[in-house]
Amino acid sequence: MTLLFTDIEGGVGLWEADRDAMAAASARCDRMVREQVEASGGRVFKTVADAQRAVFADPVAALCAAVAIQRAAGAEPWPSGLRVRVCMALHSGACAERDGDYVGPVVNRAARLLDAGHGGQVLVTAGAYALLAGRLPGGIGLRDLGEQRLRDLGRAERVFQVTGPGLAERFGVLRSLDDPALSHNLPSQATNFIGRVAELAELRALVSGGARLVTIAGPGGIGKSRLALQAAADALDGTGDGVWLVEFAPVADPGLVARTAAAALGVREVPGQPVLATLTDALGGRDLLIILDNAEHVLGAVAELADAIVRSCPRVCLLVTSREPLGCGGEHVFRVPGLTVPPADLAAPGRLAAFESVQLFAEHAALQQRGFIVDDANAAAVAAICVRLDGIPLALELAAARLGSLSAPEINARLDQRFRLLTTGYRTARPRHQTLRALIDWSYDLLSPQERSVFDRLSVFAGGWTLEAAEAVAAGGDVTEWQVLDLLAALVGKSLVQAEVIHGSTRYRLLETMRHYAAERLAQRADSGPRDAGVAHRDYYLAVAEAAAAHLTGPDQGSWLDRLDADQANLRRAGEHAVADPRGTALVLRLGVALYRYWIARSRQQQGLELLMPAIGRADAGADPVLFAAALVTAAHTACWVDIGAARQLAEQAVQVTRELDDDRLLSRALAALCTACYFAGEPENGRPFGQESVERARRLGDDVLLAESLAHYFLAIDPVLSLELVGEAIACTQRSGDHLYNCLLHNNACLHALTTGNIPVARAHLEALKQASQQIGWESAEVPANLGLALRAEGDLDGARSMFEASLRISRQKGDARGMAYGFLYLTCVTGDLGDWDRAALLHGSVQAFQDRTGLPWDDFDARCWQDSLARVRARLGDERLERAYAQGTALSLEQALDRALTVPAARRTPAGSPSGPLSAREWEIMALLAGGASNAKIAQTLFVTPNTVRTHLDRIRDKTGARNRAELTRYALQAGIEPVVPSA
Repeated sequence: MTLLFTDIEGGVGLWEADRDAMAAASARCDRMVREQVEASGGRVFKTVADAQRAVFADPVAALCAAVAIQRAAGAEPWPSGLRVRVCMALHSGACAERDGDYVGPVVNRAARLLDAGHGGQVLVTAGAYALLAGRLPGGIGLRDLGEQRLRDLGRAERVFQVTGPGLAERFGVLRSLDDPALSHNLPSQATNFIGRVAELAELRALVSGGARLVTIAGPGGIGKSRLALQAAADALDGTGDGVWLVEFAPVADPGLVARTAAAALGVREVPGQPVLATLTDALGGRDLLIILDNAEHVLGAVAELADAIVRSCPRVCLLVTSREPLGCGGEHVFRVPGLTVPPADLAAPGRLAAFESVQLFAEHAALQQRGFIVDDANAAAVAAICVRLDGIPLALELAAARLGSLSAPEINARLDQRFRLLTTGYRTARPRHQTLRALIDWSYDLLSPQERSVFDRLSVFAGGWTLEAAEAVAAGGDVTEWQVLDLLAALVGKSLVQAEVIHGSTRYRLLETMRHYAAERLAQRADSGPRDAGVAHRDYYLAVAEAAAAHLTGPDQGSWLDRLDADQANLRRAGEHAVADPRGTALVLRLGVALYRYWIARSRQQQGLELLMPAIGRADAGADPVLFAAALVTAAHTACWVDIGAARQLAEQAVQVTRELDDDRLLSRALAALCTACYFAGEPENGRPFGQESVERARRLGDDVLLAESLAHYFLAIDPVLSLELVGEAIACTQRSGDHLYNCLLHNNACLHALTTGNIPVARAHLEALKQASQQIGWESAEVPANLGLALRAEGDLDGARSMFEASLRISRQKGDARGMAYGFLYLTCVTGDLGDWDRAALLHGSVQAFQDRTGLPWDDFDARCWQDSLARVRARLGDERLERAYAQGTALSLEQALDRALTVPAARRTPAGSPSGPLSAREWEIMALLAGGASNAKIAQTLFVTPNTVRTHLDRIRDKTGARNRAELTRYALQAGIEPVVPSA
């Protein structure tokens, strides 16, 4: 059958604006829908507020009704002041009827499609499209809108828009999860979200009612994570700073909880400051919904994290999933029940389909047995399975996985044998976790000995893994490497292992409950399996790291960095394996040396230093002198980003050791590290001789990669006026070798040097080159928009400069980068004065001084001149008394208040976009023109030669200025403001 869902766009707002007029309009719309549905042979089976749901036996009739409704709505003289527009969605599939209502995945899908559409638009799913193909009424067409991720987080749906006479043609971007205006990192799910209507409503009420910490608690496999993800997806509306997922499943060490959260939220660690404090500082002024997923095994650390966020970040709400509550003050505990189950004696297929547990079992059964439906032959068994498994989703999925070899009645019979403890008397006495354990025991007992061996050994992985990794780790005993593929496929088929296609490659993972179970089974083995699996895992990922290291200096480094990103949790686990082995010192050092460039490219220097430092201090660290020297050099370079005192000590030791080895390559790198350590310690003159010697040795070796590194470090310590030739030589080295990372670092530092000498054309050239190089490796820095802002300021584009400084400050604030915030804050304050907003500039100068006092970060000569010159001009304009008054007000603000004040656009500057003094800068005007022309963020970035991240920052800024909430409203604003759409070239 075909479903037609309708609703009035923005109905809540229309009711609030004019209740009487909306009452009349709603009643008229209701009659209009019913008249057209019934005229086309359909039936309205449900009405909720302004939304109506109708069912048709014929999809063409449903389409004709939808077109007729839209034409009637467009011609209707609605009450004055009301703009009534109707959203519509058509979807076809098998539905279950219960007491005149329809339920099931098809109904849910239609509702999600309706949520994605706009008023005046009729959307059609691929299922309905297949039935309509070749049968469309005259003049009616279906425009392909491509695949869209709907809010149920399930598979992407191919969506079509109905076109024809009397129907609107142009609409904004669909309100799907692919809408760039929705900030999130929610992952796609392999199956549809089923049921949980009551639970979602209760969670929505808790969050909207002011609950800021909600723990979704329940046994493993009950569906806590999926429920949290769906609640978060439903909460996405384009306002605030979005929803973000933090996964703790791969985290074994409680000390890494705050760091994991910071990484997921894009917050950069600050040297010398606890990660938790950095994180709360970064989140303090943001409006976020954060999911903290799988907290039970690091409960204390997650509780500390949640408590700190709730206390310090008033606009952040937390959804936590855990098997037990955190025990924090203000925590709302939401216990997740099983899916609804039918009466044990119910055997009517039609009525069974209305229960969530049956819907889930049937959907997964159809994946195992083509054409599976609940019918008279299996209805009683399916009902019994759902009841005996208490509606636990994972248990139902595992039971359905057996349909490849057993019928539903046979599965039911086995459950009766294996779950004798699940009687009425025991169910209330024992936790639901035992139910799941019993089910996994049963599933495990059905595996072959080889399948069990592979399943157990897979538990040593953290996060996901590839087939190649499984072949290296899971082979052992009587399982050969070539057998692993078939055995892994068998485990995927039985729902014990999850398979996901990411960027065209398959990765595998264990659900956390499964991983714990498999780990217990591995530990119980009497053979050497547990140690062998851990050693194989460690050795494999050490080999991955060392293989990557060979490519992290050349043109393929971007793809290798991406690979290391995917295996970050496994690399950390491999380090833990090596550290735990008293004889593993050399392995730790090798891993640290191999991952150096990855740590730099991904701002994980603190993590690298924590791995290397204990191993360097071990008694056997020097057993291999060359490896020890390489580890010292790596640690010294890494510490330059984190701990200058340690960096200098390590660099001095590295220079001594490498001189004794007479290893020119390592000595050159050690000297470069010592040069840099001296520079950051405020002694560039002491570092120059070391930098010069490093460069000389690198030149003699004729290695472009090494020479570029040496020049990059030496470059820091010399006079900018004298450095142009050296910069050119270093950049040429990176271009020959394809070293994008050092190309980024060199262009960034060269841009700064050019800005300090006033050479704006050179600075701009470096900036453009930097953007191109950074796209190759995913390198992001708040310095890039800050440097561009300085160039724009020097060129007189003050609005453009302000936009860039705001972008820089937003990035550094998000990452918790105190040094970046200090620079961005200073530059934004200076340009505020340039724009003639003198009182505001005076206040911000006070806040900048207070921030500097709190952090102890000194200005370099260039920034000190900027600060002094700007303050002097403000003083000259306002006078001492007026300046000091505003300055004192600024110093009294908290950091978050000051940053909010700096990033708030003054009302006086919110003038119409079409005017010469309008709020949009020239760059923002260009972006709006491309956006109105249908360009994606990536296409805009490509056209304007900027990074997609810069485009997102500009769009955030434009939304602040215009009040538009999403991409569709931005497009409407552009057209209303007279911005001519620009369609980018292909």
